[in-house]
Amino acid sequence: MEPVIANAWCWLCFSAALLLLTAFIMLRQARHFYLLDVVVRKFSIIDLQFPASSKEIPELIKGIYALPAPQRSRTLSALRGQLWVDFLFMPALYGSIFLLCIQVADKMTPAGEIFFECLAWLQLIAWLFDAMENGYLLNKIKPDVTPSTPEVHKAYQQMVFAKWILLLTGIVCALSALLFFWVSGKYETRSLHYLLILVGEGIVFVIAEVIAGRRKVPEDAAPVV
Repeated sequence: MEPVIANAWCWLCFSAALLLLTAFIMLRQARHFYLLDVVVRKFSIIDLQFPASSKEIPELIKGIYALPAPQRSRTLSALRGQLWVDFLFMPALYGSIFLLCIQVADKMTPAGEIFFECLAWLQLIAWLFDAMENGYLLNKIKPDVTPSTPEVHKAYQQMVFAKWILLLTGIVCALSALLFFWVSGKYETRSLHYLLILVGEGIVFVIAEVIAGRRKVPEDAAPVV
């Protein structure tokens, strides 16, 4: 069978490198995520993705604006920055899953081929939902933020859940199938070269994370208690 995408493994290595680079930047930005809720405490982007009620996001945003001015500025800049960097992270993430699914589809029976090709193209929907989610959150970052209507909040929750279901299904199914093919020897030897490149990129990412994690947060950027 002719490959659906020429040099798909090369493209996967490139998208994985962009994925890890943007993830590294976003993790650095997340170090400045603080809000004032009786005391100064950290929050994560997950808190914004899975609010229990329509009031939770506005309360979190108001907690950021309640911080002392210097720390408020750092947190707002880091949060907005991460949401914008996420627009670069998205094509890398969903592109990587797309390429993995396409590679698996190329080795499957007709039924499996259709399944994985559909799973690959569904990543475009997940990407769209992710972009809409970021637009929604960017619009909420303002001092006079108000809760969304119950209908809008429910739609936001469904969109986020759908995004995670699609991307996790793609990752789990594609990686499981690829692992089976590699272990059973049903993949060409040259694909293992690309696997080594991907592993190398992961090692570089982990080393960079360890080094960056050991660096102390500047005193002027430490949380004010």
